[in-house]
Amino acid sequence: MTLNIEASALPSARHQNLQEFAIHFFRTFGAGITQRDADSSLWVTLPENLSIHFGKPALHLVFQNSEQTSGTDLVAYGSRLFDQMMDFLDRQGGVTLLQLPRRHQGADKLLRAVQPRNAAVLGLQLEEEQQPLFIFNWHITYRSDDKREELYTVVLDGDGHQQTLRDEEEKDISLGQLLADGESVAGEKDAAGVPQPPRLPPMTRLSRLAENARKFALFHADMRCVAFESGILPRLHKVLSRLTSYYEQQIGEVYDSHDPQGEKRLALEEDLQRKIEEEIENHRLRVQVRLFSYAILQMPVAAANIRLGDGKQETALRVTLNLYTGAMERPACHACGTGISSLVLDRAGHILCEACLRQCSGCQEILCERCGLHGCPVCGEQLCESCSCYCWSCGLRACAQHSSRCPVCADHVCHACQEVCATCSTRQCRTHLRIDGVTGQLICRQCAVRCPSCQQDSSHLASCSVSGQRFCNNCIVACADCGRLVGPAFVTTDPSNGRAYCADCLVPCAGCGQLVGKENQQVCQSCGAGCCGHCGARCQSCGGLLCPEHTLRCRGCGDALCAAHAALCELGQEALCPACDNHCPGCGYSHCAEHAAACALCLQIYCTACVEDGERCETCREFPTRYREVVMPDEPIAEDPRIANLMYKHRWIGHSNQRYTLYLGASVWGNQVLVVAEGDQVRHIRRGVFFQQLLGED
Repeated sequence: MTLNIEASALPSARHQNLQEFAIHFFRTFGAGITQRDADSSLWVTLPENLSIHFGKPALHLVFQNSEQTSGTDLVAYGSRLFDQMMDFLDRQGGVTLLQLPRRHQGADKLLRAVQPRNAAVLGLQLEEEQQPLFIFNWHITYRSDDKREELYTVVLDGDGHQQTLRDEEEKDISLGQLLADGESVAGEKDAAGVPQPPRLPPMTRLSRLAENARKFALFHADMRCVAFESGILPRLHKVLSRLTSYYEQQIGEVYDSHDPQGEKRLALEEDLQRKIEEEIENHRLRVQVRLFSYAILQMPVAAANIRLGDGKQETALRVTLNLYTGAMERPACHACGTGISSLVLDRAGHILCEACLRQCSGCQEILCERCGLHGCPVCGEQLCESCSCYCWSCGLRACAQHSSRCPVCADHVCHACQEVCATCSTRQCRTHLRIDGVTGQLICRQCAVRCPSCQQDSSHLASCSVSGQRFCNNCIVACADCGRLVGPAFVTTDPSNGRAYCADCLVPCAGCGQLVGKENQQVCQSCGAGCCGHCGARCQSCGGLLCPEHTLRCRGCGDALCAAHAALCELGQEALCPACDNHCPGCGYSHCAEHAAACALCLQIYCTACVEDGERCETCREFPTRYREVVMPDEPIAEDPRIANLMYKHRWIGHSNQRYTLYLGASVWGNQVLVVAEGDQVRHIRRGVFFQQLLGED
C-alpha cells in the first residue's frame, strides 16, 4: 500500500489526497465524520483517546487556506493539525500481531492438486501450520525545493521474500482487507492460569527481515527519485536563469568611471556565485526512509507432504493451500520452474511437466534437458550420458555409432572431429592428419612421405629412373624425348621450347655447342647450317629457324625476320616487319619511323622524300596546278555530320594522292577550311588561311 502526500501537486489533487487521508485516519480510530455537500469541509466527532490528543471533542476540518476561520481546523502540509495527526500515528504504529481466519477447506483440494503420470503415491501426510507474514510500513520523505511524503508498505514471508497476496481467482488482496479480517492472537497461560501476551519472533529475526524490507523500500525510493528529479531540473533552470539575468543586468549597469578598480563588479559576481550554490543546494533531492510500524499476520496454511516412486526412484514433494486466500502452491517443474499439476518423474527423480519431458533415443528413459540430454553433433539424436560418449576434442557427447577411438591418441572422439585418410581410409583425429602436397587431401602419418625436393608430405610419389630416389608427382618430370621419369636434380629444361629432357636425350648444338634436346637440333632455313633455340631465332612471320648470320632484325620493334618476309625502307634500306612497315600516302614506298615527316599544312605523315624541307608534302605542293572543282554533296564524305554545316557555305576544290583527298573550301565572307579525308572518313579539319600557302599566293 502506498499513500502519497505531495506539497507540489495541483491544488485540487492535493486537497483530495489530504481529504481522503483525513477521512481514512479518523474512521480508522473510531471517529464520526459528517461531510456537507455545499463545500469540502468535514465535521469530525472525536472519541475519548483522540479528544485527549487533539485537546477538543470535535473538529471542523477544511483543506484550503481561503476557507480557514477562527472556528475551523486546517489540514494542509505543515499545519498544526496535520503534525498532530502524524504524531498520533507515530505513537500508535508500533507492532500488530493478528491471525487471519480460515475461509477454505484444504483436504479435498490438496488430494487433487497433483496427478502423477508415471509414478505412484507411496506416502501422504497432511498438516496445518501458521505461516507468518511480516508487513513493514515505511515513511519516505523527499525534500528539495518542495517536500513530498509517502507511506510505502513491504510484505515479506518468513524467508524474507517479497510477497504479493492474491486470492484463488488471482486477484490482489489489499492491506486494509488483511487488517480488517485479522483477529487478535490469544497468548498462552502461565502456571497460575493467567493469560500472557502473545510471544513475538526473536528480535534478531525481525531486524534481519526489516533490513531486507528496507532494501525494497530504498529501491522504490530510487525509482521515484528519477521522476522527481526530472521535475526539479526545469525549476532549477528557471531560478538560475532569473538570477543570472538579474545580476548580469546589474553588472552591465556599473560604469567604468564609478568602478575603476572593478570592485563592484567582483562583488556582484561573487554574490551571484554564492546564490547559485545556494539554489543548487536547495534543489538537491534528499531522501529519508524511516520505519514507523510493522505487523505480523499469521496465515493458516494446509500442506500435503507426498512421496512418489516409480519403482526405481523416489522423491518427495510438498503442496500447500492458503486457507485464507485459497491460493494453491504446487511443486515447480525442475526444468522450467512453473507450478504443475500433471507431473512426470524422470530417471533422476526430478519432477517435470509434460512440456519439458524428454526421452533418450538410446535407452528410452525419461529425462529433462538439465539432467544431461545431449544432442549428437553428427546425427542430432538426444542421448543421456549413459548412452553417449564424451568427445575429448570438442567436449560434446555423441552416440556410439558416430564416435570411435582414435588409433593415434586412443581417445574417444566424435566423427565430426575425425576425418578419413584419403589413401588408407583410416579414421582418426583431424589434428593427426596432414595435407597432401599434390592433391590437397588429408592423409595419415603412415601414408605421408616427405618429398626431398619440395619438403611437402604426399602419398602420390614416383621413383627417379636415374637415382632411384622417390619424389612427389609435383617434382618428378617425364623426359620430353624418351618419357622416363627423372628427378629435379637430373633434368634439364631447354629454354628454346620450355621442355625438360634427361641427360641421355641431350645433344650438343652444331652452332653454339649448348646441350639441347634431340628434337630441338635443327638447321637454318636459309643456309642449312645447324643451329638451336639458343643461337638461332625464328622469323615472326613464317616461324622458320634462322642462324645469326641470316637473321634480320626489324628497325622498329627488333623482331627476327627472314629475308623473304622482311620489307626494306626505300630511303635507308632498314629491315621492317609488317607491323612497322609504313607506306607513304604520296609515293607509296615503304619507310621506317626515322624517315617519316609530317606536312605542316595537312598534318599527315609522309616519307621525308615527299615533304619538301619538312614543310609541305608533295600533294600540297601540286595543289595549285592539279586541283579540280568539287561538288561536295557528291563526294564520299558528304554523309559526315561535320561536313553538313560546311558543304553549302563554301566553294570547294580538291586534290588526291594514293591515300588522302584534300578539300579546300572558301566562303564569300573569306572563311577558309581544309578537310583531309581517307575514303569516306574525315581525318582532319582545319580552319584558317590556306589559299596563299596551297596555291602559292603571296
